[in-house]
Amino acid sequence: MASTTTTAKNEAKASVKRAKDEVVAGGEAVAAEARRTASRVKREAGAIEDSLTRGAEDLVATVGERLRSVGVDTDRIVDVAKEQATDLQRLIEDEIRERPLRALGLAAAVGLFVGFLSAR
Repeated sequence: MASTTTTAKNEAKASVKRAKDEVVAGGEAVAAEARRTASRVKREAGAIEDSLTRGAEDLVATVGERLRSVGVDTDRIVDVAKEQATDLQRLIEDEIRERPLRALGLAAAVGLFVGFLSAR
């Protein structure tokens, strides 16, 4: 009877060890698949980014050419836009420094609004 109990214990230990080994192997397989998927997604995201960048550059060039063809000074427009962007940036920085909690609340509200719109 003691032999049967010892055998049962040994079988139980072996079963537990096999189960642990299977869980570890399964975890390693899942981790390897996640790494492969992450690598693939990263490559695809890079390709999409490159494509979007090229498209945006082409669009900017086309718009610039058309504006110049009708006599619009695009260099002056760029200079004015940069000045206005700098002024706006300075205004936002001042507002954040003066009222940080209000700025945080506004940012949260905008985030919720954009999240709501994107969820539709």
